[in-house]
Amino acid sequence: MSEQPERPEKPVPSVKSAERALRLVELLAEREPRSFTELYRALGMPKSSLHALLASLAHTGWVADDGRGGVSLGYRARAMGLSGLDESDVLDLVDDVMEDLRARLDETIHLARLDDGAVLYLASKYSRQALGVRFRPGRRMPSYATALGKAMLAALPASELALALPREYAALTPHTLTSEAALAAELDRVRAAGYAEDHEEGTVGLRCLAVALQHADLPLVALSCSVPVPRMTDAKRAEILAALLDARSTVLGRLRP
Repeated sequence: MSEQPERPEKPVPSVKSAERALRLVELLAEREPRSFTELYRALGMPKSSLHALLASLAHTGWVADDGRGGVSLGYRARAMGLSGLDESDVLDLVDDVMEDLRARLDETIHLARLDDGAVLYLASKYSRQALGVRFRPGRRMPSYATALGKAMLAALPASELALALPREYAALTPHTLTSEAALAAELDRVRAAGYAEDHEEGTVGLRCLAVALQHADLPLVALSCSVPVPRMTDAKRAEILAALLDARSTVLGRLRP
């Protein structure tokens, strides 16, 4: 019996809206911000459809209005490393800085990013004096209850911040901020000061200071130092803050101006 010729596989039908959404994000990853006209010409789609696509992507955090009539990547795209460096690059970039911080302070140092409104821990360098509280890579915490989270929330544009805020505020400790108004006032203080703190808001017995590492080539991340309450004297706090600010300058100084 002669062999039957193989039937050609049917091509997988494309989903035009998905292709356009991916192409739009790719365009912004190459260069941002872009104007509506640039995107309209590059994508070759009706203006009404582009408006609808941008609204949908903005609602889900993939794009954002830059406040000057341009479109940029949103917090969800940045968290995945689509702008500039990816997550593994960031870890390589800051690893020695975190090691220097731990050596300088002998306290626990964390690196984290935002993930769907929560803090996702990426790496930690533990103090020799650690008391058993360990935040392993991959652990998540509510952003409003940590210095890391507040540092990054304060760095977001208003449109992205609204998407990153929780619907409900659960009290992790008696010190946790549990309302949008309280968090808004706290984020104003963070923006004015250039750093964030938490006073046993996420974990009883721990105080933390954190700085956001914000740069066009960098997914939004933050560095923190966690210290047991008995060791957090005024002098220790000042030492930690100076070290974190130095670390931020070192990391950002390695990136293009």
